[in-house]
Amino acid sequence: MAAPLQLGVIGVGRMGAVHARTISPSPLVDVVAVADTDTAAAAAVAGEIGASPCGSTDHLLDIDGIDAWLIATPTSTHPALVREALAAGLHVLCEKPLSLDLADSSSLGAEASQAGRILQIGFWRRFSPPWATAKRLIDSGAIGRPLMVRLSQWDADPPPASFCDPKASGGLAIDCGVHEFDLAEWITGREVERVTSFTLPLVDQSLAEVGDVDNLVAVLEMGDGVVATVDLSRNCRYDDDVRTEILGEQGAIFVDLLPTGRTRLATSSGIEVVAGSETDDAFGVGIRTQAEAFARAVAGEDIDIPLAVASTRAVATGLAIQQAAATGPVVL
Repeated sequence: MAAPLQLGVIGVGRMGAVHARTISPSPLVDVVAVADTDTAAAAAVAGEIGASPCGSTDHLLDIDGIDAWLIATPTSTHPALVREALAAGLHVLCEKPLSLDLADSSSLGAEASQAGRILQIGFWRRFSPPWATAKRLIDSGAIGRPLMVRLSQWDADPPPASFCDPKASGGLAIDCGVHEFDLAEWITGREVERVTSFTLPLVDQSLAEVGDVDNLVAVLEMGDGVVATVDLSRNCRYDDDVRTEILGEQGAIFVDLLPTGRTRLATSSGIEVVAGSETDDAFGVGIRTQAEAFARAVAGEDIDIPLAVASTRAVATGLAIQQAAATGPVVL
């Protein structure tokens, strides 16, 4: 790359602030401005990383030289902000999911393509060493044909019920689950075709008021006979715990984040931690590497990044899982 990507970050709540702070040291991306209607928050984060604070996207658009926006605002605001960026000729890295509306998500992907702009979705796990290593191993045939996948995301405690409202965030099945649904398809190279799901007895009773759950288990039937199970929780208490296990014809691959991020390969030769997969901060490394992949794609490099279709498919799976909990198996 001739010069770092000039990036503006929109939304500096919990996720947006992490993006800004984590990306700013990268030699491939220069976070030049941060924007938030909470001007005090924007000023605080901007001061930490040496960026310009903005109170609105209009102010952000007044800054010359910005190549792209990273959108980390509530899900309901994503479509309008993506369209504002595309209209201004900017590339976009948008937090997941792109939209809870499948038609709108597909439309946004088409609009970005027609404008000749990159619209990348924030599926950061694809770029984090433990999962990137697992994908490389599978593609190289290290365990033969994948047969079964187990994906777990257990959060220590739930966010406020207002955030959990499926109308706002998509609820547990989408806000948390889309990472797992995307991983299932990306890792195996197969698409979800049919889902069955089960919700567990409520732990946090406040979630009943907004129509969400705090624990669920889903079975994803995929192409080629591959089956993935997904279990999501908001009440494991001890830490945020994410695990991925892939069973193949000739062995298995295990991805763990606790006590440290790593990938283990298990075959008839034994079990080994794969070199290059270990990291103490799988989340931070994934966030930074994701942004660097975005910068490389904007610069014209042919690189595998998740586009709008990845979000559309993951949300479609989440919606089907929500339906299946009430009605039984759903075909996508």
